[in-house]
Amino acid sequence: MRKGFVFLFFLLGSFPLQPAFAAETVEAVDTDKDGKPDEWKYSEGGVLVRVERDRDHDGKPEIKIWIKEGKPERSEVDRNGDGTPDLVRFLQAGKPLREQADLNLDGKLDAWSYYQEGVKDFMIMDKNHDGQPDAWFYYGQGGLKLIGGKVDEDFDGKPDRSFGAFSEEEKRGPW
Repeated sequence: MRKGFVFLFFLLGSFPLQPAFAAETVEAVDTDKDGKPDEWKYSEGGVLVRVERDRDHDGKPEIKIWIKEGKPERSEVDRNGDGTPDLVRFLQAGKPLREQADLNLDGKLDAWSYYQEGVKDFMIMDKNHDGQPDAWFYYGQGGLKLIGGKVDEDFDGKPDRSFGAFSEEEKRGPW
């Protein structure tokens, strides 16, 4: 009996008495002073890990931002209020890395954008919503100007038309 007690004491004594994860706390904030919260700040162990915002004042957040080491790591936006994110952006050191979007709000992703040092560089679209890419676009001038692209007009998986200027790297493309 004594050996069993010693073993049980050793076994239980090797586990921490506090949970391994910190309790999450939520701070509700009324940013527009209308008497209802429209922003929620989630913290774990006193560190901010997520912010949610209700911009249409229906009591449900449309914007969610996950934070790691003080910088945004991922954000989600529900543009039509159906509870499903229509735009998800992944960030690195607070700068956009890539994003995926449901442009026609049908619940399926149809656009993927990629960034270089926080600037939009390349975008792929599924224009006929069959789950396959049909258009590839390249951006320049700090991600603000479309400089070229290729489009699969008959949806056979191969580009039929090109436009704009292409570098040698862009000519290789994903096709």
